[in-house]
Amino acid sequence: MKQGSRRGVIRKTHWFVCLFVWWVVAVFFYLFFSAKEGRLIESVTTSGLQTVLESAEKAALPLLERNVGALTRLAREVEAIDGVVNVTIIDHKNKIIAFTNVAQLLPMPATTVKRHDGASYWPYTMSDGTKVVCFSADIVFSGTKIGQVLMAKDGRATRSWTTIFFLSALVSFILIVFILLVAEFNGVRPLINAFGEQMRIWTGVTDDRADGREMTCPLCGCQKPLSRSFLLEANLDRYPIVRSTAETNQTARTVLTGGINLIEISRREDLGWLRKKIIHRCADIIKKLAGD
Repeated sequence: MKQGSRRGVIRKTHWFVCLFVWWVVAVFFYLFFSAKEGRLIESVTTSGLQTVLESAEKAALPLLERNVGALTRLAREVEAIDGVVNVTIIDHKNKIIAFTNVAQLLPMPATTVKRHDGASYWPYTMSDGTKVVCFSADIVFSGTKIGQVLMAKDGRATRSWTTIFFLSALVSFILIVFILLVAEFNGVRPLINAFGEQMRIWTGVTDDRADGREMTCPLCGCQKPLSRSFLLEANLDRYPIVRSTAETNQTARTVLTGGINLIEISRREDLGWLRKKIIHRCADIIKKLAGD
């Protein structure tokens, strides 16, 4: 296996391993948060059913006697319970007898709601956007239904764990990708330069060129458009400067994959002659620019 191609395989392997580990950790925490959210939903549902059933039992006699004051006090006592946001008491004709928030009256339960121990519950969104869980229980006196208690509990806490997970997963994914890109480009500045250059290519912005002029590289002799970012485009650690060539129909072409970069040239004994040539040529360029 060639050394240049091996470096590419290692990079891809690092990306795959890091993202796979992130995915495994994300799945683990998703299952953890889902289980915690499930227990919280079950707790809210159980406490809500218990509260609405007890309220319906207490409201039976006052509703029969049409004691609006007692029913209003009962509704306010229930609303004072932690998590309860609204309470409404109606009679057998669906006429509102007592309530705690006239601006957000609760809807009547549909036929598709879930039922448990004579009570019903279903998710609902209030007019102000608040996510709640509605509960309903019949008010019964001597075996006859005489009314109904409607109650809403705040359901935003049941969704908070899912929100926390997705935000954490998004932030951690962006952070991991950023760290991998920094490692891939050997620093933050080369990454920023490469990103800026790519953005200029996508947007077609070429304002940094000087009248369309070209510059000849004093080291290798190649010509490129003269721009402010000309000397910043090449990453000395990322891009190889020695590549193999392949012949196609008696025409030599450069193989873009693989190659040898400056770090490898500094370590290989068989390329010592090339290392010396580059050092001497760069020294001559520095002397010329210094006016020597």
